[in-house]
Amino acid sequence: MRASIGLIAALALGGAIGFGWGPGFSGPGFWGPGLPAAAQSADDADEWDGLAPGPGREEVYYQCRPCHSLAIVKQQRLSRRVWDEVLIWMVEEQGMPEPGAEEREAILEYLSTHFGPDIPR
Repeated sequence: MRASIGLIAALALGGAIGFGWGPGFSGPGFWGPGLPAAAQSADDADEWDGLAPGPGREEVYYQCRPCHSLAIVKQQRLSRRVWDEVLIWMVEEQGMPEPGAEEREAILEYLSTHFGPDIPR
């Protein structure tokens, strides 16, 4: 199962490399903290590359965006279990810094809520 998730993620990310960092990137340095969520307005999805407001959005943005476009995240419709496997693969095989337990939970909750298998595209 992990091998197939790795292959899917590698293929997906292969198409996204080059979109992650660019002139439109408005975040801080490499995996650094951003503005507090309270400083953001409710309708600022454009500033967050289209991520809907909600708990975990900031964590998803700053964990994923340094390496690849958020378009690759937004096009997925994965179960919480598969999102968890993708995070494991990213840490073990792609060098993503491992998020702490609370941050990981926030990321998984956000991804499965906004990009789960039952969410329409």
